[in-house]
Amino acid sequence: MTLLRLLAVFPTISIASRVFFSTRNIASGHVLSGSVQTLREGVVNCGSFRRKWKTGEREGGLRRLFVRSEGFNDRILKAARGDMVDQVPVWLFRQAGPYLPEYRKFKEDNHINFLDICRNPEFCAEVAMQPLRRYGLDAAILFSDILVVAEAMGMQVEFPKGKGITVVQPLETPTDIDRLIVDPAVAIKRLDYVIDALTTTKARLTQEGFNIPLLGFSGGPWTLFSYMTGDTIREGGRAERWVEDYPQETKQILRIIGDIVIAYLSRQIEAGADAVQVFESLAGQISAPTMLKIALPEMSRIAIELKKLYPNVPVMGFARGAGYANPTLQRAGYDVVTVDANIDRVEMRQALDESGWVTGRRATIQGNFDPNLLIDGDKEAIEEEAHNMVNDFGPRGLIGNLGGGLMGKEDPERVALFVQAVRSASMKAIKLGAGDKELTRTLGGPQ
Repeated sequence: MTLLRLLAVFPTISIASRVFFSTRNIASGHVLSGSVQTLREGVVNCGSFRRKWKTGEREGGLRRLFVRSEGFNDRILKAARGDMVDQVPVWLFRQAGPYLPEYRKFKEDNHINFLDICRNPEFCAEVAMQPLRRYGLDAAILFSDILVVAEAMGMQVEFPKGKGITVVQPLETPTDIDRLIVDPAVAIKRLDYVIDALTTTKARLTQEGFNIPLLGFSGGPWTLFSYMTGDTIREGGRAERWVEDYPQETKQILRIIGDIVIAYLSRQIEAGADAVQVFESLAGQISAPTMLKIALPEMSRIAIELKKLYPNVPVMGFARGAGYANPTLQRAGYDVVTVDANIDRVEMRQALDESGWVTGRRATIQGNFDPNLLIDGDKEAIEEEAHNMVNDFGPRGLIGNLGGGLMGKEDPERVALFVQAVRSASMKAIKLGAGDKELTRTLGGPQ
């Protein structure tokens, strides 16, 4: 039996399983300047809608699609709770970014870099609109970066040309923790500009007629800690050495980061985010024991605490490169778990179903189209992969997305083809009755 199946059927096999179901709370007055008890009732139970497709400009022979809805498009929110939808909703990791010619032109015209955009709410809103105008996606996502949290904690973040985003003076020993801002209220105040970007984007969605959910997000505690120690997406190892050399201090800093992430996502929800995504982007760089014992408890705690505060707001998780953790994330209360491109779909769905039988809930699956096909894949390969993804996972309880983020080399025409292919394949599957399988699940926290 594989590790994935073992974790699905026997929750106690996880080294950290006792931690996942702890009832530790954070004092609401300490985390947020305002009340965190406000429940955003009705966020998920939105009205039905009817979509109008309009023919727009043609680019390279592909039609640009502009979405205008007469009501609120709540496909993603319905899918997050396992309800049946008329077609599988689609959005994309890094759906706004350098692979889009309009994004590159916007940067050139304004003589700005990535961090300049992140720090300007109007710029963020404009960039967030670009993929919606082109593809008519089912959700917008806040344009920002996961390392804004590290910056709010006092780390210096730079964007040197040709090197990507970089943390200056990383944490090397526990004494470096003393230079961090560890009070969640103080750190979150330093992220007011991100909240302004979220509310500005929300307003722009309304102005441009995109009546779709807006997703907020944060990096996960382990990923933020890894970057703060000097790890990158290309080279890791420093954070895991902290686990070996300074085990107690590592747990301490992860706990602090976890508190700040909970406060940060709470503020996003209070500001109007319809769902939130946690990106544990560097989970695949560490061993399974370190993930299960050290990193996963804090990622799980985020969902546990957010579901207490906002039970109707979907919480989505992506432990990139550590798909074996998905059954545990499901048990912790994540409404949506993401599957990498290299994971066996049938085995993953079976593992989540089996874990759901134990807990009484089964998370919606997000993913897992291979983004490499969007660089050089032909039309037949893209359509076949989209069809296989929908049919392997089933159209119910599925959010169409990628098995990783768009990195900049992807062809916008191929991206458009992927979006169309997922919708077409899912409508065919639903028509044939493939979405009628019962899902036994609730939207609440751990059972």
